[in-house]
Amino acid sequence: MPTRVQLGVRHRQIRESMLKLSVQEYAKMMDVKIPTVYSWESGRTSVPQNVLATLEKRYGISSGWLLTGYGTPLLPTHVNADPATETKKSVMERLEEHVMTIKQLVEELKHHSPEVIAPARREKGASKHRIPMLALGVSAGLPTASDDTIEREIDLADMLLEHPESTYFIRVVGDSMTDAGISDGDTLIVDCAVQPRAGQIVIAKVYGELTVKRYLQVDGRPVLRAENRRYKDIAITADMDFTIVGVVRNCIKKL
Repeated sequence: MPTRVQLGVRHRQIRESMLKLSVQEYAKMMDVKIPTVYSWESGRTSVPQNVLATLEKRYGISSGWLLTGYGTPLLPTHVNADPATETKKSVMERLEEHVMTIKQLVEELKHHSPEVIAPARREKGASKHRIPMLALGVSAGLPTASDDTIEREIDLADMLLEHPESTYFIRVVGDSMTDAGISDGDTLIVDCAVQPRAGQIVIAKVYGELTVKRYLQVDGRPVLRAENRRYKDIAITADMDFTIVGVVRNCIKKL
């Protein structure tokens, strides 16, 4: 990752976790425009030296740590200074709370991570197993595979797999998507060749753990939303190692 991007990630961590400021509040404090802050945090432009100096002078945030990632975010002299001990302590407590929040999120993701069963590989050519599709409108009795009831024969692979070489079966673990009709133990058909769009249900990797959630864009930022009110949204940040693995195309249930 380029140094400028790493600086942007650390700069955003300081703003969100230690200063507890929104982009709008931070831009006003630094007397810059809101897009400028977004440009710093995305790594498109470097954080200016005068901003680093302001953070170090006012809040004791190490410019060396921001630039290199080595050492600690707070300067030792700032931590040990007497006049504002309570303020420094609260900053450290906020940082610890942020770390605990990340740990809790990772544990939750582990507990509800879907299980990859197998890739849906298929040899080229027609499938050996074709299933009769019965015509609707049988008036009485049991349907039979007679000539007048069979509409056509279907190949499940042709019907369900648009990109067989990039499709996987994943078994659901947990109840975070029950309101979308996806329950614990269901099998999802996941297409890794489809470009994900906002509003789709996806398999994503967050902090190295797989999760199934609805992918949204909120205020221009990616969000993973559970379909169960018990679970909070996961607002994606630059330090989360976030990747969308694939788009959920079908859900297979056992009745």
